[in-house]
Amino acid sequence: MITGANSGIGFEAARMLAERGDHVVMAVRDRGRGEAARASILQASPGARVDLELVDLGDLDAVRALGARAPKLDVLVNNAGLGTIPLARTKEGVYLQFGANHLGHFLLTALLLKHLEGGADPRVVTVSSGLARKGTLKLDNLDGSRGYTQGGAYVQSKLANSLFAAELDRRLRARGSAVKSVVAHPGIAATPLQTKPTGLMGVGSRLVSALFGRPAAEGALPTVHAIVGQDVQGGEAYGPGSKRGAPPQREAPWPAFADRASARALWERSEALAQVSWL
Repeated sequence: MITGANSGIGFEAARMLAERGDHVVMAVRDRGRGEAARASILQASPGARVDLELVDLGDLDAVRALGARAPKLDVLVNNAGLGTIPLARTKEGVYLQFGANHLGHFLLTALLLKHLEGGADPRVVTVSSGLARKGTLKLDNLDGSRGYTQGGAYVQSKLANSLFAAELDRRLRARGSAVKSVVAHPGIAATPLQTKPTGLMGVGSRLVSALFGRPAAEGALPTVHAIVGQDVQGGEAYGPGSKRGAPPQREAPWPAFADRASARALWERSEALAQVSWL
C-alpha cells in the first residue's frame, strides 16, 4: 500500500511495482485523480493488480476507516505529503502538514501493523526529505501559534517522519518483530510538491526544481529500493545517488536517528493526539 500514489514519487513507485507484477494498493485522497492514475498504470501494464483506496490523512476518522477495511499487506509506504501551504489545522489542533504528513501515517501504521506482521519480508517505508537529516522538533508549537512559516512547518513534519521511522525500528526490534522500518527520500525531484506553492516561495521552489530536480521516476528509485531491495535492513535510510542517473544508495545514519529523547517524546505525543497506544 502506497499513500499519495496518484502523483509524484508515489505514482512512479506504484507504476514501477505494478510493472514488476506486484499487487499495489493506491491509497489516495481524491477518487477522480486516483482513478486517472490507476488507469494510466493499467494502460501501460495491462493485467497489473492495482487497487484503489480512499483516505484523507489529515482526517484521523478517515484513517481509522481505512485501517478497519485494509487487507493483509507486505509493505506499507508512508509517502503522501503536503508541502508549503498557508496555516490550517486539523481537528486535533495541529497544523496540517504535521497532521497529514506525520500523525495520519503514525495512526495508519499502528492500525495496519497486525496486517504487516504476517506478510512476506514486511516493511514500513516512510518517505522523508533530506532536509530532515538533522534539526530540532518543536513539540510546543504544533499548532503554529508561536510562529508559523510554510517551509518550516513542512520541514518539521519531515523531521517527525524521520524520528518516527527510527523509533518504530527500535520498538519493532525490541519486540522481535519481523517488520522493518526504513526511510527513503528522493533528493530534489520535479514533482507537484515543488510546483504547487504560490508567491515568492513558489517561484523559488519551481526554479530549484527546474535547475536541480531529478525526474520524478528517478526520485522514486530510493523508495522502490527500500520496498523491494533484498539487502535492506530496518533502521536504514536510502536516497538518490550523487549524480543524476546514479542508482539509489544507502546513506550514513542521519543525526536525527540518534535523537532518542525527541523520538520518544514525539511518539508519546502522537499516541495522545491519535488516541492510540501501541508497541
